[in-house]
Amino acid sequence: MSILSSGKVHSHTDFDESKIEFREFDLQNGLHCILSKDARNPIVNVIVGYQVGSKDEKVNKKGISHLFEHMMFQGSANIGKTEHFTYVNKAGGNCNAFTMNDATVYYDLMPSSELEMALWLESDRMNGINITEENLSNQKKVVIEEKMQSYDNAPYGTMYYNIMRNVFKDSKYESSVIGEVDDINSFTVNEAKKFHNEYYSPSNSVLIIAGDIDYDDATEKIHKYFSDITKNGNPEREANIVCPMKSNVELTLNDNVQLPLLNICWQIPKAGSFESYCFEYFLDMLANNRSSRLYQRLVYEKKLLKSIGGIKHDLQDAGVLMFRAMINPGVSPDEIRDEILKEIKNFAQNGCSEKEFQMIRNQIEFDNYSKYLTLQTLSLETVINYLYFRNVKRIYDEVDRYLSVQMKDIVNAVADYINDKNKLTLTYLPKNFDGKF
Repeated sequence: MSILSSGKVHSHTDFDESKIEFREFDLQNGLHCILSKDARNPIVNVIVGYQVGSKDEKVNKKGISHLFEHMMFQGSANIGKTEHFTYVNKAGGNCNAFTMNDATVYYDLMPSSELEMALWLESDRMNGINITEENLSNQKKVVIEEKMQSYDNAPYGTMYYNIMRNVFKDSKYESSVIGEVDDINSFTVNEAKKFHNEYYSPSNSVLIIAGDIDYDDATEKIHKYFSDITKNGNPEREANIVCPMKSNVELTLNDNVQLPLLNICWQIPKAGSFESYCFEYFLDMLANNRSSRLYQRLVYEKKLLKSIGGIKHDLQDAGVLMFRAMINPGVSPDEIRDEILKEIKNFAQNGCSEKEFQMIRNQIEFDNYSKYLTLQTLSLETVINYLYFRNVKRIYDEVDRYLSVQMKDIVNAVADYINDKNKLTLTYLPKNFDGKF
């Protein structure tokens, strides 16, 4: 994915997030619009976020949100099949989309002179798309092939699926975004049309324009292209009830892999929670850089691992924290699991030093200032803040939220949600593994 750039280099001291301005308004059809002027470079990012993801899918219809993302590029009233890409690329920009558990997002990163084109393209496919049997059948094949290549038959490809179905059992997060083949194949043209009318309506979406814009001009163009979209979707939503894990789960799979891979996963509080910020420190201290505790001991000193990392997957209604270790040949996954759990217990009992805490704190502060230096990152952060929290101005206080975390808070979060708590231990072994380490 390429990003338009002026080639300038900035440091985090060049940027003050409190100077970011947002102007918000609603159209009569319910479309929420957010404008943010950033004249540092002659580019603009147009984003449309829809409040629909895999958690909104019904039983036996798993994967249709992602399938529908593909359908949105198959043409609309005035744009031919895949011509959305052609228009944007010829104008010197790039576009793409992604489907998550909680939302689906489309973006067009363009020269600012092409703002009107981006608005025309997005409004046209919000208003209606070419949902035909041929288009739907073709995209089903594309998505199923993607599932086979990138998930089912890829090394460790079923990992995310197995994590979600065990950590979030019986919740709306239980199924993966890619979905199930039978469910995808069962999606009919009439169901697709209903899906577009309900979820791809102005009242279920947000339009964000960030970049080198004139506020009055951008507002006028929004009214021109979006005000006449009259459909008013009102999707029925079931509550996403996420229950804590009731017991430890251990799952070992033999797969087409060269090296064993160990995942240890816990359910944690949702995106935006105070604990989520605490766990950012915890993962960095234990695994997420070459000076971290587990990396130093297990990769450098003992040479038991090829790599180790900590991942925090923030969702709107919950979260999952995991340690992922790529294990060197001849090393037992049980030994690695015990080493990781021992270090977690040590942290829960003894915490960290002031030096270790301050080093991670400085890095987190730098990273969070730096991420606002690119227009695309800033605008994507804005769409998530709106779709998850209905508050784009959270960005003003984001760094302060991280800096409010104290050493004792991290220890408390680990004690409350990680140390000696129910977890998933997911291990991948080579297919030809003979049982000996």
